[in-house]
Amino acid sequence: MKTYLTGANGVAEAIKRGRGILYISRKAGRAASLAELAAKHGVTVKNVSSDDILRLIPGIEHRGYALETDSPAGVSRIRSLEDLWPTVGENALVMLLDGITDPRNLGAVMRAADQFGADAVVVPRRRSAGADADTLSRSSAGAVEWVPLIEVTNMARALEEFKKKGFWIWGADMDGEASSKVNLKGKTALVMGREGEGLHQLVKDGCDGLIRIPTGGRLDSLNVATAAGILMYESRRQQGFPYSGN
Repeated sequence: MKTYLTGANGVAEAIKRGRGILYISRKAGRAASLAELAAKHGVTVKNVSSDDILRLIPGIEHRGYALETDSPAGVSRIRSLEDLWPTVGENALVMLLDGITDPRNLGAVMRAADQFGADAVVVPRRRSAGADADTLSRSSAGAVEWVPLIEVTNMARALEEFKKKGFWIWGADMDGEASSKVNLKGKTALVMGREGEGLHQLVKDGCDGLIRIPTGGRLDSLNVATAAGILMYESRRQQGFPYSGN
């Protein structure tokens, strides 16, 4: 199934992975720079009219370019938990999202996961935001090209698999222990629930413990993506920032 990406950053990151066909209707600005990037990475460029692009992506506003791909999210070889296990080390960090249905929130989590070197983001196959490839590419600023996004059939069962592999699982919850007092070293899996409703009960029951971010504001809670970024940072801080490049 063909997918079309239209966000500049997402298109650029996909091109860096050497995938897709770039359609451009302009020869200046960002379209031109994307064409240069495509040539550098061996991606085919097709010069077309603006109407041609509109026929490819009807109803979607474009800025003179669109990238046609055959897969919705990157070319990572890690597509399942079975693929993930051989790659994780002693300071592995994985983010699990329990029922996050807004692709903008998922994209923001993916962006934070890239920045903090998370090994993967895990979502349920049903009732999640992973299907909207273009919005996910845009909102993640292309991070979806680099961070493995794994879909699982059942989140509660997935937690059991993580436990078997030596992960300690912490679920984000307003009644949890303060993050500064929780040991987030070693193999860590962080579970974020739905905004306003939190974790499903089966998922909460499957966690080893519950964790919260101490706050002093007047609103009920942080945005899920903001909270995910803070918890990933705290885990990496305790681990000594063990990911590559730092």
